[in-house]
Amino acid sequence: MRLPIDTGSVRFAAAGPAEPVLDACDQKQTCEEGEIAQPLGMADVQLLTVMEVARFLAIGRSKVYELMYKGELRSVKIGGSRRVRYSDLGEYVRYLDDAS
Repeated sequence: MRLPIDTGSVRFAAAGPAEPVLDACDQKQTCEEGEIAQPLGMADVQLLTVMEVARFLAIGRSKVYELMYKGELRSVKIGGSRRVRYSDLGEYVRYLDDAS
């Protein structure tokens, strides 16, 4: 049985692979009374925060910034914040898989 663990706007299943599950209502979208919020897959979320990437990779926030600084993990800057495209995160994971 998979128990959800609340980590802010991203919830991971306790037993199993790190599959974040986002709730449509958690994404500041209005849910009408009686409407069932449909879970959003990670592919539906285009930009991830540094903390979301850190949780997904099970590493620290500083390590994520280090990977971005070295150019190993691509990111975009929005104002004073850094965001990582979901596709760039996937590319980094594939790079890790190929390197090992």
